[in-house]
Formats: sequence, C-alpha cells, structure tokens
Amino acid sequence: MEIPDRRVSGREFDDSPQLMAVVAFDGILKVVNAAWVKTLGYRMDELVGRKLLRLVDDPDRASALKLINSRLDAAGARPIELALRCKDGTYRAFQWESRRVAGEQTIFITGRDVTDQRRLEVTQNLKMYELYALAAKKRKPTDPSS
Repeated sequence: MEIPDRRVSGREFDDSPQLMAVVAFDGILKVVNAAWVKTLGYRMDELVGRKLLRLVDDPDRASALKLINSRLDAAGARPIELALRCKDGTYRAFQWESRRVAGEQTIFITGRDVTDQRRLEVTQNLKMYELYALAAKKRKPTDPSS
C-alpha cells in the first residue's frame, strides 16, 4: 500500500533536523526525510527499500525490533535509544519514538540525535574518574610500620 503524500510531504518533514521515517512492519524503510541523508551520509536510494536493521549492530537489534514492533506501540511509551551506523563506519546515537500509522502496516518513527550529548556525558564521567583517582592517590595511607 502506498503511503499518501499528505503524511510525508511538506516543510516540517523535509526540513526537520530529526530523522523521520515510515517503516513497514517487516522493518523496511518506506520513506525517509533528508535528515537521514545529511546525518548518516547515505544516498536516499541506499536507505529506502532497505531494512532498518542493516544500520544497527547485533547488540542493539533487540532495541531496533522494539522500536518497530507495532504491538508495543503504546501511548506514553518511553523513547528508545539506538545508535545507527553511518556510511563512513562511525555511529550516531538517537533517541527514538514511534507511532503506528492507523489503517496501514507501517510505523512512523522519529529520531533525535543525542550523539554530542552522550559524548559530553562520557567526557564528564572520565574527568570525574580522574579526579577521584587523583584524590585517592593523595590520600594513600601511610605504612604504620615505618
């Protein structure tokens, strides 16, 4: 069944910085917006008609399946964090939400890029670890037998 143009056309869809797509229940990307091309580096024809799981590493497949599982589509469901492989082999982390398209065998997904936020968190955690290690080294107990 073709996706009506009214659902996926327009400035909001085309110009959104978020990854937006219509995915069939079998995981095939039916429609993607320009953010997929810009963010991941693939051409449109390398994405549309392909399985979303092609962009996901094995450890994250369960999360990807959860994202596109129509039976799990529930109001108020938590966003799913899932990284996608870029064409250059790097990964970008996204916070995903999904909604079933009523009357069709598809799901509309949106992904907000949180890669920079995750990198900042890792950097801050490493700095805190270095501070704790330095403080522990300075507080090294003295040997009572000396």
